[in-house]
Amino acid sequence: MWVLRSVYFREVTVVGRENIPRTGAVVFYGNHQNQFIDALMMHSHCGRPVRFLMAEKSFHRPVIGTLGRIFNSVPVVRPQDVPLVDGDGKLVRTEGKLIVGAGTHFSRLSKGDVLIWGVPGNAKCRAQVSRITSNEEVEVTVPIPAEHEVHTPTSFKYSVRIDHSEMYAQVYDTLQKNQCIGIFPEGGSHDHTSLLPLKAGVALFSLGAAERHISVKIVPVGLTYLYGHKFRSRAYIEFGEAFSPPDDLVKLFDTDKRKATGLFLEQLNAALRAVTINVPDYKTLNFLYSFRQLYQPPNCMLSGHDYLRLIRRLGNVIEEQRENSEFAEFREKVENYSDFCKALMIRDSQAATLKQLLNGDNEALQIGLLLRRVFALYLMGVILVPFFVVGLPIGGIIKYLALKQTKRALSESSVKIVGADVTGSFKVLFAFAVVPGAFLLVTFIVFLYSDTRTALVILFSLPMAMYVSLLILQEAIMELRAALPLLMSLVSQHMQFKKLYERREDLARQARLIVHKYDPHLEEEIKVYGDAGDSFDDPIREPSLFSLRYNVRRRQATNS
Repeated sequence: MWVLRSVYFREVTVVGRENIPRTGAVVFYGNHQNQFIDALMMHSHCGRPVRFLMAEKSFHRPVIGTLGRIFNSVPVVRPQDVPLVDGDGKLVRTEGKLIVGAGTHFSRLSKGDVLIWGVPGNAKCRAQVSRITSNEEVEVTVPIPAEHEVHTPTSFKYSVRIDHSEMYAQVYDTLQKNQCIGIFPEGGSHDHTSLLPLKAGVALFSLGAAERHISVKIVPVGLTYLYGHKFRSRAYIEFGEAFSPPDDLVKLFDTDKRKATGLFLEQLNAALRAVTINVPDYKTLNFLYSFRQLYQPPNCMLSGHDYLRLIRRLGNVIEEQRENSEFAEFREKVENYSDFCKALMIRDSQAATLKQLLNGDNEALQIGLLLRRVFALYLMGVILVPFFVVGLPIGGIIKYLALKQTKRALSESSVKIVGADVTGSFKVLFAFAVVPGAFLLVTFIVFLYSDTRTALVILFSLPMAMYVSLLILQEAIMELRAALPLLMSLVSQHMQFKKLYERREDLARQARLIVHKYDPHLEEEIKVYGDAGDSFDDPIREPSLFSLRYNVRRRQATNS
């Protein structure tokens, strides 16, 4: 777990730890945007042992299956993992809940089996059998949507009903013992920027446990990754307030399970949305982060909780004003500004430090700053030579293998966009195999050309040396990203960068006006978000020119 928190991630922020019940039965449920990493994150930060519901298919995978057995996970057979059977005959007509076939043998089906047929747009329609009338007529649980109706003879397949009784028995037994269950109710992992519809399982066994007089608490868990598929990225894990299944729904569950489950699923969805960031697409997500950076006052220090809360509030503004022409114009300006930043190879957090360029009388100081950064890069480069010799091949192999598996997962999924949800997980999995193997290989080579004592020293010191080198490399990258635009600015006499700063200041002013107009309460609430009490112009706290640490300065995430 330390490897995940401190090596793969640069920073992991835990929010709402006080909401986790210390005793009693608990169901943790969260969004699923980083395949196997999600479960490891939840398990390592909730402070209690958790049994996760895990796809039965994953138990047969080399590393994942072993981890699943170590954590005593509960195997679940998913519908997509069950082989489909070709149906006899054709479907010829649908009317509401009725499906009519020709040459079919529906009597061979069982209640709960699922019929599947193709519809326009390369999509599939699925309908669960509720009653078998005859060999050529069945009724399904819900009416067939108009766009999925059958009017011409259509081939179909079906999957047999999955018996989940053993899975539910294990879940109830775990909760009865006042232990914890973890589940990701979206089903498989995905890389969408908003929640997928939740599956009914979490609502079913939560209400079922309450019906069995098990006192169970339910905790929503929001997992937010900033480029989570990349090495040394940042992550936030937020635990929402614990709640119990409402008594009225528990009573309704006894008489109408479908209705009670649906109503409770709506509550679960609302609670999970309250601890996650949900926007339509990646373009909107990038705009949301830019909006936050422009709006947040320069002397405002945010805890992890307040950082996430501010982003969600601004996300609500984006959603509510998506048809507003004034807001659309502001968004276009922000997106053009972001493109301008990319063209100049800097980030918004660096653009916020460019006020110093307006003075016009400190070029000697800027040259001195550039020389200091170049010298620091030289020193770190010399120190990192052994790291490059050993670490770069390791990183290259892991990245190659992870991308290869990502392409495979993408081809097998109908919900993934680019497969970013599995890339990070595969990097971690392959690292557990490749890194120890590489260290042993280096040790063996040293042993061949030296002696046993030297080889043992290398074996035990190499892991720590590589970790320290990794931290130095991170600092070197930050210095390089600050030195390059500073050099460009000096060569061009700061012309484009001065314009960039003025453009940013204008957009920051517009962002404040937008929020004042469309969410006036946020202006008052931002004061409670943790005003640092000192201005951005304080010479002691002012970040250096093009420094990437300005954004870190405004985000006290690790202390949340």
